[in-house]
Amino acid sequence: MTPKAILPHIGFGSIKFGMEEHEVSNYLGDPDETEVQDYGEGAEANVLYFDEMGISMSFDKEEDYKLVEISFETDNFILHDAIKVGMPKSDFLAALEKLEMGNYDMEDMADDGFDDKELYVFEKENVNIWMDEEAVSSIQIGPEWVDDENIRWPL
Repeated sequence: MTPKAILPHIGFGSIKFGMEEHEVSNYLGDPDETEVQDYGEGAEANVLYFDEMGISMSFDKEEDYKLVEISFETDNFILHDAIKVGMPKSDFLAALEKLEMGNYDMEDMADDGFDDKELYVFEKENVNIWMDEEAVSSIQIGPEWVDDENIRWPL
């Protein structure tokens, strides 16, 4: 199977940021699991897990429960035709040299109690790439933020 393209600021395939849960379910079917994540002070999100596809999606209360984050945890998806879950860290870093994803911050998560985990944050593209034991373990994307309060929805 050819991996599906991960599109920063947009989504993947027919799934676009700004969709509502029922719209996503129309394309993907019912999720395997749902969860409400409580962030405190009234902030929360509904998270849908599609285990067979290896993805989860967050629908944020502050954004009227629209799709605001997608996490990819299998190699069925690929970012910029170069980066996918499972690739070794050395290949990931080599791919970064060729791509124009802009500056990034790398956070060693050991200080937060996550040994052997690193987080690469690409703020311009709203992409987070998790490295676990020297391999990409998750790719997270979100919509484009115009400023601290406004999202440019791709719909």
